Formats: sequence, structure tokens, C-alpha cells
Amino acid sequence: MEKREWQESPRRHRRNHDKSAVFLGIKKDIFLAVIITIITTFFLSSQWHTPHHHENPNTAFQLDATDLEYGLAQCALNQQRPFVDNTLAASRLATLSSLGRRIILHNATLLDGDGTVTHDCVIEIQDGIFTRVSKVAPDALEPASPNDRVVDLQDRVVTPGLIDMHSHAGVRETPQLWATEDVTEISAPLTPWARAIDAFKPQDNAIPVIASGGVTTSLVLTGAKNQISGEGVVVKMKRADSVRDMLVNLAESGGKPQRYLKMAMGENQKRQFENVPGGPSTRLGESYWFRKAYDNASRLKRKQDRWCEAASTEKGRASITQEYPRSLEWQTLVDVLRGDLRVNVHGYETEDILAMFDHADEFGFNITALHHALHADLVMDQIKDRGIAVVAFSDSWGDKRELYNVSSYSPAKVDEYGIPFVLTRDHPAEHGQWLIYEAQIAHHFGLRAESAISSVISTPARLLGLDNRLGFVRSGYDADLVVWDRHPLAVGATPLEVYIDGNSVARASESLWKVSESATYVREAPASRTRNEPESACRSGLSDFAVRGISMSFIGDDGLRSEQPETGNLTIVIREGHVVCIGGDKCDGPVREAIENDVPLIDLQGGHLLPGLTIITHQHGLVEMRQEPSTSDGASTGEQYGRPLSSKFGIKFDGIHVGRAYRSGITHIVTPPLTDGFFHGISAMFRPGAKSVLDDGAIAEPSAGLHFTIGHNGKSPQTPSITSQISKLHDLLTVDKHLHPIYESAARGKIAVVIHTNNKDVIAHMVALKKETGAHIVIMGGAEAHLIAAKLAEADVPVIVAPFWGCEPLFWDARNCLPGPPLVDQLGPQVLIDAGVKVGISNWEDTNNHIRNSIWEASWVAGPGNRSLALDLVSRNVEDILRLPRSKDFVVYEGDPFNYGARVALIFEEGKVQSCYPDPDESWH
Repeated sequence: MEKREWQESPRRHRRNHDKSAVFLGIKKDIFLAVIITIITTFFLSSQWHTPHHHENPNTAFQLDATDLEYGLAQCALNQQRPFVDNTLAASRLATLSSLGRRIILHNATLLDGDGTVTHDCVIEIQDGIFTRVSKVAPDALEPASPNDRVVDLQDRVVTPGLIDMHSHAGVRETPQLWATEDVTEISAPLTPWARAIDAFKPQDNAIPVIASGGVTTSLVLTGAKNQISGEGVVVKMKRADSVRDMLVNLAESGGKPQRYLKMAMGENQKRQFENVPGGPSTRLGESYWFRKAYDNASRLKRKQDRWCEAASTEKGRASITQEYPRSLEWQTLVDVLRGDLRVNVHGYETEDILAMFDHADEFGFNITALHHALHADLVMDQIKDRGIAVVAFSDSWGDKRELYNVSSYSPAKVDEYGIPFVLTRDHPAEHGQWLIYEAQIAHHFGLRAESAISSVISTPARLLGLDNRLGFVRSGYDADLVVWDRHPLAVGATPLEVYIDGNSVARASESLWKVSESATYVREAPASRTRNEPESACRSGLSDFAVRGISMSFIGDDGLRSEQPETGNLTIVIREGHVVCIGGDKCDGPVREAIENDVPLIDLQGGHLLPGLTIITHQHGLVEMRQEPSTSDGASTGEQYGRPLSSKFGIKFDGIHVGRAYRSGITHIVTPPLTDGFFHGISAMFRPGAKSVLDDGAIAEPSAGLHFTIGHNGKSPQTPSITSQISKLHDLLTVDKHLHPIYESAARGKIAVVIHTNNKDVIAHMVALKKETGAHIVIMGGAEAHLIAAKLAEADVPVIVAPFWGCEPLFWDARNCLPGPPLVDQLGPQVLIDAGVKVGISNWEDTNNHIRNSIWEASWVAGPGNRSLALDLVSRNVEDILRLPRSKDFVVYEGDPFNYGARVALIFEEGKVQSCYPDPDESWH
């Protein structure tokens, strides 16, 4: 059809040539006539309105009084700046009623917003503020009135409420739906006029869940798909019918309120506007659009200043003939140039950071904070010189180029350099409930405990200009408080109670309060991971060696996982690649023999001996940067039923995701083929420590499971509905199992049929399918599995939860997940375990990075002190669920790997030491 139209066009052109010529001549005459008319009209209009010599122009063009008054008010405001009123607390206390009901918390360990610790503390709350913070003996307390609430915290740790300085709660509601997605106005690259408050949804179910994690205040920002996306809003994370009831009163002290602008540079904007005419498709274009915006704002500011200068005298006011210059489009940026907004810039790469510094210098505005900025450790001198803060993640990296290969130690480096540092979750990119988790991981990788606490409490308060009321437990400050079940930097730390403005918004059950009295709920901060490499006899390739100083071993003399851990001062002796002895005195003989034979002795302090971990993932070994297709194996359509794909043919061993997983103690990874539809294919289990597929045991199990996705993500042309997906799976296990031998094996339970789904009803259909076919059905994801826990246990259907908490309700099919304490007593996986369901923990995320945290997450679910269960969740249970052979790999840790601060000392695979004291960030292969 296109070819025919192309051939006919010359004939149409010749046929219409004469008509076109006549038409163009007429059109030209009309155009000239219109131009002459416009010029004439403009000239006559000017003459008509020009005052005659006897008229007084000052009286003829006197500005309307209302417009003049408005302009003068704006001129006065232009001379003011937002300020931090350090007298606010005192003025609040001075007006406090003596009749208000008090909450008196005593015997508290106060871990304040800057990390300072005060034991035996008494905290009084009244009328929404802290009224007294003191160190007083209980018998010295003022008598409480009958209306007062007195709570003995029994030395539990309390902190000020956490502050998330980069959130999209309320403007990106969860579960995410098209109708409620209002985070970024993408109609243009520049929308400084947009305001988060105009789209904020106080009914967002995430808000009370986030608060239950101890987050009491959030800076809700507009998004990062365009370059200047608008103004953010500071809210308290409490239930309300209106956003107005959630706002922090930023004008309590009078004067201009604090305001916050969001700008962004980097890959997001390139992707968003690359196919939009005129939109930026490179960083070059991004810089142009920034400069254009601020050039327009600068011009408007100069016009305003000239107007105000003229209006500053009576004679000048008499000469003003135009109203005060204003622009809804550019006024926000004018206010930036005047210093009225705190500018928050999204960007990762050094070129983005430095380009933004150039723009700030050119137009004369200040930057408060660089958000994300995961490569900030490369340009710390420039950042520090400008007094700019960094707001970043501790462990979110890898899915695109600008956040690829990020240093695990970046938070510690930035903090040690003297740059103000803040941690964020960027909810819902990472669920905001777990903000303290960011601080925990950063502390593990060297961020000082005081800085880890301040990064989520006092430093964001200061950067928001609200440290006169937030970020500390001080008299006169907002009564935002969190009571923790253990030290907040410990694995699994969870609030027992959260107060916002003196009101309890989340409180755990009495049983959880009682449990937290146990000594296993530590009240001290854990240690950070040691970064120096010790002098050690450990060498790669050793098959004869001994390790002394092991305090706990989960490996038996047969080299396999033991039923119960052995504790004490233990030694392991390896000869010719086999375990000879593990224990205390019983190993004295083998140790002496090893010494006589000059076998290397490796000495540890607090060593732990564990089997290597086995984790199922979405794309390890197949994808490096999710948003860069050239780094991916590629995805099938999900419809290759006759010839199922196997990931064993695509696994690559040279990526940093695989390497970092291995260096954290994971020795086996199971990854299915990638798909854009329903059917993945056959997963393979591989050794992330292998150099290539040619290494011994590189593909440890070529057929680990048969994988299907059932749900919205599984919809494809052949399976466009969930109904068709379940129907197709049913057919493959019954009438169509002749299509390939793998389906016959699946129907007989010889290979696991892994169903990636979260919805309770889909899971129930899978239970029914197992009963009908006898297939070994495994649920992976399982966010709503707790709702039918008893049925799963009865049918012997195991669940591999991912993420570990089983509750990140980004999408509709996971909306009924359990948020865990303090809102409910248990996380979803804990309900399943108590019901008798076999549970494993794995990783099913696009970014790939959280896999190395698996042992901590297992410990979180298992609970403090329950190391055997924690280890099962990431090793034996996963092997049993997929019916994989027991691993004979083991990993020796220095320190307790179930808590923060430990590190891998050596990894033993295929009969020899493969790695000694690996650095998490070392280059791979």
C-alpha cells in the first residue's frame, strides 16, 4: 500500500500544480493584507491612547489601588527569608496549660536524634509536645494525676520519630494504580508550578504502615521523570481525612514558611523525553532546559525588582503603569533565586552533580541536598566546599548505569569526610516502613552508630529547617517518639509504640511487649564490619588447612549441615578437601597432625561455620542492568511450551551482582529464564563463585524447577488472562504433558513446579491443582499466602517468600499482605511457619542487590536467637523445597553472621578454599 501511494503522488502533483499556484497567490495577498491591517491598527491604537500635551499622565494611568497594594505586599515579602525560630520551643512551653493530660514515660534509654545516649530517662508529654526530659529517680517523679498515663519502659530504647526526607507516599498510592499515580506531571520537562500537596491522598494505606516502622515525618516530593517537577510538602504520618490535618505547621512562628523544590538530572529524564519533540534526550539537553528555566526566572525577578524599586518612593509609585510582574509558570523559580526554597536535586553520576553546580553558580541559587548521589564519594571535596548534604540509599543499586557498581562503603565515606548525610527509602521504590533498615545496613558497612541514627532523625530535621521542633526529644519539641523492642540498629528492630504529636498511632500487643523483655532483645548497637584485611594463613586453593577460634558450627563431621549447632572453642580440620574433624578437644589429635605436616592454621575470633546459602532469584546471572537491554540475556514471550527454555544455557558468571552475592556467603543461586509472559522455563542452580561454565560444578543442577508466573505480569497473547494462565498450567500437567518430558516429570512430582504469584485466590487454585495432579507445587512470592496458611500446610505446599517480610504491596495482587509488628503480631512468613508450612526466603526483585542481605532477613523472620531456623530459611529449606542435593560447601565467618558486623573469612567449595576475606566491592573475574 505504501508503494502504491508513493507511485501515484507525482501524478497528483502535476494535476494540481496550476490550482496550487493560483491558491498560493491568493493566500499571499491575504497574508500581506492582514499584516498591513495589524500594523495600522497598532499605530492608530498607540496614537489614540497617547495622552495629549495638556493631560496629566500620572492621573490618567494611576494603577488600580488593589493592584498597587498587592505589588507593595510582594515587594515587602521579597525582602524576607524563611528562618528557623529557635525560640519556638520556649514559646510553646510558656503557653502550655497546666490542666492537660500527661503521658509520663520513665526508665527509658533515650537514644536522641544525634546518637547521644541517656539512661534512666523520664519523658513527659502534654498537648502534643515534650514538656520535660530529665534523668530522675522514679521516687522523685511528681505525683501523677488520675488522668495521666504512666509507663515504665524497663530500660527500653526510645528515639525521636524517624524522618524520611525523600518519599512519595500519598502521591504514589499503594497498591499502585493508574488512577492514583500522581507523582510527576510529565506533560513538560519543566513543571516548577506543580505541588505535591495538590495530589496528596491521606487515605493511602501505606501511611499508617510507614508510621508503624517509626517514621513520623516525611518530605513528600514530586517525582523525577522530568527535570523540575515541583514543590514538596512535609507531613506527619498519621491517619487523617484531609492532608490539611497532616501538614506540619511551617508558619507557626510567623513569616515565610519553609519550602522545598525537587529537581532531577540523569537517565530518568532522558528516557521520559527521548521521543518527545523538543524534549531533552541527552544530558546536554537537560542542561539547556535547566538554564532556560532559570534564565526565564532571572528575567522575571529583574522585572519584579525594578517594579519594587520604582514603588519604593511616592514619585516612583505615581509613575507605575503596570501591575506587579507575575508568572504562575516561573514564580517558584524566582523564589528559589531569592533563597525561599530548599533545593533538592535528584542525580547519581558525577557529571550530573557537577553540571548542577555550574547551573547554581550561573544563576546564583543554593542547593540543599543531592538526592541518591550514589557516586558522591568521587567528588566529596566539591560537595563539602559548598555545604551541600547527600541524601542516599545504603543498599539500593545496580539496575541502571547511573547506580551501577556503587561502593558499599559510600555512606561511611561521605560521613567521614564531614558531609551531612541522610538515608532514605524513596517510598515506594523501597517500602518506607523499613527506613531504619537503611541505617542498619549502612552501619554494618562502617557508618558510625551515631551517624546512622542522625541520618534518619536529626540531620534530615536540620536540612528541612525544622530542627527547632523535630529530630530531638527536647522540651517544647513535637512529641514524636518511638519505643523500640531492641536497639534500632540491631537486626529485626521493630517499634513497640509510635507517638506522633503526643498521640499513639501504633502500639504492639502486650504479648510482644512481654517478649521484648528477653535478653535476646539487645539494647546495645552492634559492631560494624571490619574493613582491614588481617594477616592470615588463608590462601585460595588450599585443600589442607585448619581453622581455630570457631564459636559456633552448623557443619557436622560429614561436611553436611548438622541438626543442631555445636558451640564452644571449636576447630575444623580439612585434609585433601574433606572434613576430618569439627569440635573441641576431640580434634586435638588431627590438629597436632596437621601442625606436624605444616598444614596452614587459620585463627579467628568469634568464628561461625555455616553451609553456603542457596537463594532463588529473578535474574542473577542473566541481567546486569535491568534498564540497559544490552546487559540482559533477553526475555522470551513465555509461550515456548514445546521446547522449554533452560537458563543453564544463558548463565554468566562475570557480573557484579553475582560476585557480591558470592562474597556475602551465597554459594548457590537458582535462576529461571527471563520471560515477558506466563512461562519461564527450567531454572538452573549455579555456583556464583565459578569463573565460567567450564569450572567444576559451575552448573550444580541443570533442572532445578519449572517456573510459571500467574498474575498480571504473566499476561501474554496466548495467556491474556489469569484464567487462561491457570487453565494452560492445568493442561500442561494433564492432557498436554506429552508436549515435553519435563511436564511428565512435573506431573509425577519429580521436579518442582514453581508458581510466582502473590494473590491468595491464585494460591488456592494451586493447592487444588496439586490435589488433582499430584504435582510438587511451590509458591514463590506468597504475599497473601498467610490467608490460607492452614490449607497450604495440609496440602504440603511450601512457600518461598520474596521479599523476606512478604509485604510490599506495590500492586493489587499483594494488597492483603501482613505489615508485621506493631500493627499485627507477625509477618506473613511467621504465620506460615507457625502453621507448619515449609518456608524459604529468596529474592525476586529487578534490582538484584538485596540478595546479599539474605542471612539478616532470615534472622529477622526467625527472631532473635533462633539461628537454626534462620539458617534453614536460606539453605536447607530451599534445597528441600526444590528437592536439590545437600550442599557440601561451607563458609567461615568472623563474627556472628546472623547479626550485623560479621564478615566472610573464607569460602570452601569443590574441595578447596575459593576465597579468603573477600571485600564486598572487589572487582570480579
